[in-house]
Amino acid sequence: MISRIARVIKRDGISLFFIRMLARILRVDIGYQAAKNKAWKILEEKYDHVIAYGPFKGMKLSDDIWWSKNDRITQTLGIYEEHVLERLKEFSEQGASRFIDIGAADGYFAIGMAFSKIYSKVVAFEIEPGGQKRISDNSAINRCEDLVSVFGEADYSSLKNLLSGDLKTSILVDIEGAEYQLLDEEMLSLMSNCYLICELHPWLVDDGYQLQGKLIERAKKNFNVELIKRENYAPNIFPELDDLSDEERLIAVGEGRGKNMQWLVLTPIHS
Repeated sequence: MISRIARVIKRDGISLFFIRMLARILRVDIGYQAAKNKAWKILEEKYDHVIAYGPFKGMKLSDDIWWSKNDRITQTLGIYEEHVLERLKEFSEQGASRFIDIGAADGYFAIGMAFSKIYSKVVAFEIEPGGQKRISDNSAINRCEDLVSVFGEADYSSLKNLLSGDLKTSILVDIEGAEYQLLDEEMLSLMSNCYLICELHPWLVDDGYQLQGKLIERAKKNFNVELIKRENYAPNIFPELDDLSDEERLIAVGEGRGKNMQWLVLTPIHS
């Protein structure tokens, strides 16, 4: 028994060993967060909140984390919602020059698009004042505040003003279940010339799966409709994670989602 404990301490370090022992005594599963913390400590020390890989490489995020410390792991590695990012890049290559982020949180996507010059004009909608401040702070850190406009809640009136011109636009919607209310028939008609990606949260609202079916049917009037998921997790491509266990590496690159989520991708029928 003593030799087994010694091997575990040698492998994981004494701090993680005692965290696991405490979890066993208290019958609390804190292994997930311990693995996240271990990975983040490595990346924070090495990169200091600067994105290390991917299209947003070199972008720095404030060390005053507003949204989620766990998201900083995949953001730093450049793989946060990478399937969404790839589609948004494709839309830019097809001529979209403006990016609208509805539910922008701390501005990872909004500022990343401006910083990387994937889009020349960015609009971020975030209902929470704390998020609005963090977007502004992160824009200033990356010297792209002139490219990023920050607003509160998105509604038909504010979006109509933005979409009244001829500028080709991509829209990302992530509003924790409010998408079924926002994307009504009038709004989808307004956005009919835009590219749209919406993160879906049917379990967060009453009759959510029924509402989701109705949303998809509404969208088919003006858009080509596709549902996508994140297809793979590849922790072994990052040498920074080599000293973590197999399980810890997988946890590190996970996004902490309780379900295998879907994103609705809409492209204009007449694009």
